Amino acid sequence: MLIDYAAITHPGKVRKNNEDAYLLSALDGEEPILNSPSRSLKVGDPGLLVAVADGMGGAAAGEVASREGLAAVSVYLFGHWGRLATTKAREEELIQALVTAVEQASDAVLRYSDDDRTARGMGSTLTAAVVWSGHAYIAQIGDSRAYLYRQGQLHQITEDQTLVNDLVAQGSLTREQARTHPQRNMITQALGSPQPLQVALYRLALRRGDRLLCCSDGLHGELSDERILDVLRRDQTPRRSLDLLVEEALAQGGRDNITAVLLLANDPMLPLPGDGEVPEVLRPDRSGGGGGLWQMLRGFFDGRRRR
Repeated sequence: MLIDYAAITHPGKVRKNNEDAYLLSALDGEEPILNSPSRSLKVGDPGLLVAVADGMGGAAAGEVASREGLAAVSVYLFGHWGRLATTKAREEELIQALVTAVEQASDAVLRYSDDDRTARGMGSTLTAAVVWSGHAYIAQIGDSRAYLYRQGQLHQITEDQTLVNDLVAQGSLTREQARTHPQRNMITQALGSPQPLQVALYRLALRRGDRLLCCSDGLHGELSDERILDVLRRDQTPRRSLDLLVEEALAQGGRDNITAVLLLANDPMLPLPGDGEVPEVLRPDRSGGGGGLWQMLRGFFDGRRRR
């Protein structure tokens, strides 16, 4: 699959160190791109792994947590998917490998925290996407996000695992109140937590021209969906789009580290979207009963912004 991409991370205007990190890997055994300059990536049978992490823990612990988590995801996926993937591989195998990779990443962060007293309590968010066989398979922990831009519309794919988002779901807060709530950054899931993880999974069929944006809250916390949409509608290259998004986030205060990866799915083998076609986002059926692997998330996307 032909994919154009760009990645960027910036400490922002307030923080002294950058606890964010991004990673890209073709899952073919080559060294992944981890907070390093972009290079050409040939996407083969295993697909492309893209991930963004926002570390926490103070001092250098947050930086370690985000990088340890990303490295663990990449290593596990290569060993349990990349080395084995063929054109006959099954999506169930990829889903299982992706979930276990996230759990392994959390264990890696927790072990580091237990071994180093100065890193006690460190953790990280994670939003990871594997682009394979014309689809994006997304796993999420915390409040980093994945968005899809298609035909002039922006769709938030992931749901934040935060206290305020739970309150919104319960009807105790509105979306607008959540944006300014003093506890809006309190996440309910994190890599490195001693509690069992609840990995959120999403499956998205890609169309030619789609743009997939994965970003930390340093970006989406400063910019409304309307501002992100305004930049993506300018139809710039992925690099120029990210530069503009970071400039906008810094202009709004840049109070946190800012990290984003933007993919442009420009492969001619991908089908073109139909007029007004909205993303079909599916989630795994974990009930253990009938209904197959995936259940539709009905009502998630109606062509309007979600936040």
